[in-house]
Amino acid sequence: MLLRPGQVFAGYTIVRTLGAGGMGAVYLANDPELPRQVALKVLDERLGANPRYRSLFRREAEIACRLDHPNVVSVFNRGEEGDALWIAMQYVAGTDAGELVRGTPSGLPPERAAHIVCEAARGLQHAHDQNMLHRDVKPSNLLVAAGDGAGDRVLVVDFGLARNADGEATVTETGWLDCTPAYAAPEVLAGRVVDRRADIYSLGATLLALLTGANPGGRSPRPEAEPTQPDDETLTPTRTQPELPAALDAVIARAMGDQPEQRFQSCAEFGRAVADAVRAGESPTRRAFLPALMHARPAALRGVRPLALAAGIAVVVAAGAVGAVTLIPDEPETRGAPPPQPKPPATTKHCYWTTRAPVGNGYYVELPSGAADHDEAQCVLTGGDRGDAVLAVQRALRLCHHIPLETDGRYGDAVRGAIQHRQTETGARVDGLYGPETRTKSLEWPVFRSPDNTFADRCAAVP
Repeated sequence: MLLRPGQVFAGYTIVRTLGAGGMGAVYLANDPELPRQVALKVLDERLGANPRYRSLFRREAEIACRLDHPNVVSVFNRGEEGDALWIAMQYVAGTDAGELVRGTPSGLPPERAAHIVCEAARGLQHAHDQNMLHRDVKPSNLLVAAGDGAGDRVLVVDFGLARNADGEATVTETGWLDCTPAYAAPEVLAGRVVDRRADIYSLGATLLALLTGANPGGRSPRPEAEPTQPDDETLTPTRTQPELPAALDAVIARAMGDQPEQRFQSCAEFGRAVADAVRAGESPTRRAFLPALMHARPAALRGVRPLALAAGIAVVVAAGAVGAVTLIPDEPETRGAPPPQPKPPATTKHCYWTTRAPVGNGYYVELPSGAADHDEAQCVLTGGDRGDAVLAVQRALRLCHHIPLETDGRYGDAVRGAIQHRQTETGARVDGLYGPETRTKSLEWPVFRSPDNTFADRCAAVP
């Protein structure tokens, strides 16, 4: 089935074709209910004609719809039109990491390659924490878009037809969907049982491709291989590119160990190792180009559940007061290393929350000392902090208040309009702003961090 511009399919108006292949096609389309464009994937009707495939599609699409993370392409909806199965996804204007490699045959700068892989690791960690595997991690499944000064935006795509980690039969195992052999772990190619460490292998192969521009395939399983002692030149990028940080050799060799137990045991651990390896090999000047999130937000790559289906804060500004990010740390996971000891909360200027103000629907905002009485801005967020705060606001609007928004960290008209809507609903001051606007038209965002230096990650209900 080939759809034409202007044609309506499942309510979506086709704008143009984004790509096509043996599985079907992806179109840029207008959403029938919201003023946004989506990437509409329509699978070949021959796949949908098989009852078993349809059943697996429904189950796995439901899982993909529940993933909500800034490094995972959001799935908005899915359905069936006759034998044609379709998924409506977040449209990301940009390119993919595969195109970047093709445009730079000798490989990307290590700082940029590390940023792309670390961001992808965050998205994959979130999926793994939801008991979902990807099984086809590769450069072309990492979308890259221009960021707001803090590096590329990176989103993992094609979770809609991934598999969950419950050991049941999957779409991939039916033969319609194959992995990409050059990036697949040995156990995947051998048809053995796989777990999240297969995705870690593929992410390591992706890093190798980004750094060298070379195809990482062609290896045969070697059960006796030591993960930190590579004997394959393919896994030692500094042999052909000595300017790369030397520590990356061991990181890649371990990620691509032939046996799962030889590899990093989580994407969080792998992401930390990549960031540390690149940072250790760079001069202070070049080190500054590494995105701040690699170390400024260590909890995002520590194996705890990252910003997941429960998001922080109720974002409505109570009358005459400044709303704030509500911080209720999630429970740390028990597997792996013990959680770090709590540190004194880091603050911007002086933020101490003392008052809880209900704002309806069982949610509240917390107010900094003095703000409830004097409406004074006590903290100013800039750079990465401000972007994180915007993400928290967007998640709260979407998940706590059921207002459909893209979680992209950008404070634009859509976010302001949604806040204004919530303010109107609750009778709060209606100005469309989260925090007061200064004379220079910059927003002042109150914030208070949790002991592990992250923002809240669940909707805050009034006890």
